[in-house]
Amino acid sequence: MQVTCPNCGEKVTADNINIQKMTAVCAACDTVFSFELPEIQKAKRRKVKQPATLTLRDDQTLQMEFWTNFRLDRNGEFLSSAMAGLAMSLITVLLIGSQDAPPILVAAFLLIALSLFYRMALTVVNKTHLEMDEDTIKITRKPIPNPLNQGYEVPLAGVTAIKYEETAISKKEAFDTPRYQVWAETVDGNRRNIVNDVTEDYAVFIAQRLQERLQMDDEKDVSRLEDDQYHQDDDTDMHEVVTASKSTARS
Repeated sequence: MQVTCPNCGEKVTADNINIQKMTAVCAACDTVFSFELPEIQKAKRRKVKQPATLTLRDDQTLQMEFWTNFRLDRNGEFLSSAMAGLAMSLITVLLIGSQDAPPILVAAFLLIALSLFYRMALTVVNKTHLEMDEDTIKITRKPIPNPLNQGYEVPLAGVTAIKYEETAISKKEAFDTPRYQVWAETVDGNRRNIVNDVTEDYAVFIAQRLQERLQMDDEKDVSRLEDDQYHQDDDTDMHEVVTASKSTARS
């Protein structure tokens, strides 16, 4: 869905939209207006069971961890690291066997080989970790630390639904086991990527649980606003009662 300003027709970004109050402000002309959302397209094409290798914890935050390295034989990063690592290892062995090779050169090739095998381990050993609270979804890879990839966050401000679909490369190359991506869709139609390269049962389950948590948090926000309004009304009524009592006493 794309929200447009009724005054000037400009598109309104998610940062200028308040989902709870169903209002928006146009950055171009400063018009504040109300809008309506169509029925949210829930991620429930079919219910799936929790995948056996996916760990789920749902308490203060929703946490999931799972592997995404389903087909290493199709993983370009893994294959390139494996071939280059083996080549560097072979060269290192040959240099060690040569009496004329400078020690610094041997150490350099050994360091390169180890770094390539470390890169392989990041793909094979690490799991994807998702942690969702009321404000963000945090995506990290653990347990082996990766200095070049510390993870990222997906802000939930303006997000209306969590969806999934088959990846473009999976469609193009007709994978025997299709790969899917999961993303957060904002009220202005933009996508915020959450996770790529998962099988369909993983994608459906992850999208369903994130969507359920998203709706639950939205309901909490609305309830909190209603409670605040209720208490404000109570305070107003109490103030009127006290004022009336004082007026009666004076008379």
